[in-house]
Amino acid sequence: MACSACKLVSYCSKECQKAHWKKHKQDCKNSMRSADWTPSWIREFRSPSFITDASEIDNFEQLQKKDFSVGMSLWGNTPAVDVINLACNENDAKKDFSLGFIASGDLRHALRSFNGLPSDYSGHLNILVNDVNPSVFCRNVVLLLILGNVADETMAADIALHFWYSVFMPSEYRLQLSVILISFLQQMRDNTSPVPLGPRSTLSTFLPKDLRSHFLPLISSSYSIGDIQDEYNRVRTAPSRQDYRDRMYASLKPSHRVAFQQYRRFGIVLPFGAMNAHFNCPNLSLFSPEGEWLQTDYADPLEGWDIPAVIDTGKAHGAHPEDIYGCLYFFLSKQLRTFASRLRRFSSSFTILPMDACDLPQLIRENVFSEFNIPSSIKFDRIEVSNILDINYVGIHDVLTLWGPLLQESRSAAIIGYFMNWTKLEKAGRVSGAGGRVMEDLVKKVLEKEKGVMTNFMEVQALLHAGVDDVEAFYENSQPFFKFLRRQGLDDLLKKTRLKLRDKHTIVPHRILAPLEGPPTALPEIPDDDAWYYYTNLTCYTWSERYVEFERK
Repeated sequence: MACSACKLVSYCSKECQKAHWKKHKQDCKNSMRSADWTPSWIREFRSPSFITDASEIDNFEQLQKKDFSVGMSLWGNTPAVDVINLACNENDAKKDFSLGFIASGDLRHALRSFNGLPSDYSGHLNILVNDVNPSVFCRNVVLLLILGNVADETMAADIALHFWYSVFMPSEYRLQLSVILISFLQQMRDNTSPVPLGPRSTLSTFLPKDLRSHFLPLISSSYSIGDIQDEYNRVRTAPSRQDYRDRMYASLKPSHRVAFQQYRRFGIVLPFGAMNAHFNCPNLSLFSPEGEWLQTDYADPLEGWDIPAVIDTGKAHGAHPEDIYGCLYFFLSKQLRTFASRLRRFSSSFTILPMDACDLPQLIRENVFSEFNIPSSIKFDRIEVSNILDINYVGIHDVLTLWGPLLQESRSAAIIGYFMNWTKLEKAGRVSGAGGRVMEDLVKKVLEKEKGVMTNFMEVQALLHAGVDDVEAFYENSQPFFKFLRRQGLDDLLKKTRLKLRDKHTIVPHRILAPLEGPPTALPEIPDDDAWYYYTNLTCYTWSERYVEFERK
């Protein structure tokens, strides 16, 4: 049974609920749950600070200069993808796979692909996870060490969960982490042989001396829990960002406002109301050596996963959708337990590298990483490139030119990636560039979808600001996108690289939530009002993201 008012906390009995009421009352009666709550700019009769007269590209450039809007992406901002998708491709549970995640960001795509295989899979997985960012590299190494070396799979999953997503962890988790890392660093100092991850899996990693120091704060640090809490509060509660936070809260249902507020207060992924006093050690992998928060002020672990799947898993464990981070806790626990179990049962070799994605192909061809299980002869069945296709990162020319030769000669083999920032260079890529009538019609659709969240006229105004990107979900942008690709010289590039841009995808849809088998013109399919709310209000997708798959001609 759950609190009938907020549904944030579940109880085993009425007596338990009564005993907890004194503490729970402050959350249940939180002003954020009030029907009268409105953003500060409405209460103060002013324009919100994020509204300017600048162009979209100027706004984008200005955003990159603001401290709280700039940071690493350690949790991802698009849903995890199963890059194998065996049933729609090779459909062979005995096939060996070589997978390359060349700008990984984190392990979510590797984990999703690993867990997406059938339970009777009997092939071998050779998985390269690369990222030039030292923090990402170290976190990927540590996560695999935890999941493969903590004997109890449930404990391994819980330590990994909080190392991945929580700002604080229990001291006993920190102790286990220290033991694992000391052993790992000792082995790396003495030799380069693979580290066992259970009886059938291994981890190989190239660890330059200058990167070894990045592991040391995870073992011992001078930063106290107070230091880290102060820094976390500085970022998450910055007065200059109040309007940005209120814009997020304006699109949420009352109990979700409280759930989001609590996560931003404590930074711990747990069911709402769960005891957290024993989370008394800072997770320094989320902070710089100088003790500064590494991500943006709006970074959220929900961004990297499919929200309805998160909620369904939460429900199966007794959590209500209102307790969204409790649902996430149960979802991640299940995924990480599955991964830990499969590390022990499947035959797999992981190689974690800290290289620039542009330099790595040549180093592979020169056989530099042969002792790390990446020989010069390797051909990948899948190469996942994230959004380094964007011109403000590597760009499509260098990605395809450098990585195309390393793609397996197979119709199922593919380079997979997405464009996130392409609309900055293609005006008609967003609704705002398509004309006033188009914008007007699509805004009406959004307001109709959002009617379940709005309770008064003031909230209509707030949602017009909060849901500015949601109209893109209704906008068919394939023609502007292909125009953008042509302007990037794609036609000549495909001839040069002997690659083909897939019209029909077999791994990931052209757009988030579009049908996999759909054409490039297919729009996101959001089945009902609940799904609309979850996808548009609990995440920060721009709905302009476009996925691409390339195969051999």
